[in-house]
Parts: sequence; structure tokens; C-alpha cells
Amino acid sequence: MSDVFLKASMRLAHFPAALSRRLSEARRQIREEGERGDNPIVTVILWVAGIGIAITIVAALVALGNRASTKVDNVDLGD
Repeated sequence: MSDVFLKASMRLAHFPAALSRRLSEARRQIREEGERGDNPIVTVILWVAGIGIAITIVAALVALGNRASTKVDNVDLGD
């Protein structure tokens, strides 16, 4: 067996134990310190929704402005 395969198999053999240790450490930290409360997925969803709402409002205001502009352009002021 080549040296590369031996090293790869040893790393794979240690992976479940390392993952288990890391998960138990994370659980211990959450138990002791509590959950931080910041969920990055929720933060991204809120930012995207906020930007989307802002763009929608701006687009609606531009559309209303254009509509009002065309109505004012058609008014005969009696010059």
C-alpha cells in the first residue's frame, strides 16, 4: 500500500472521532454559555427582504411620478 493511501485511510479513520469531539465541545459550550441568538440565514433573509421592499417602494414612486408627469404634460394651461 502506498504512503498516500495509508495517510488518507488514517485520516478517514480519525474523522468520526474528531467530529464527535467537536460536536460534544459545541454542545458543552452551548450549555454553559447559552445560544448566541444570531442566525446568519435569518439575517440574510431579513436584509434581502428589506432591500427588496425598498426597491419596490422606489419603483412605485418612480411609476407614480411618470404617470403624474404625463398627466401634467397633457394639461392645456391656456397660453
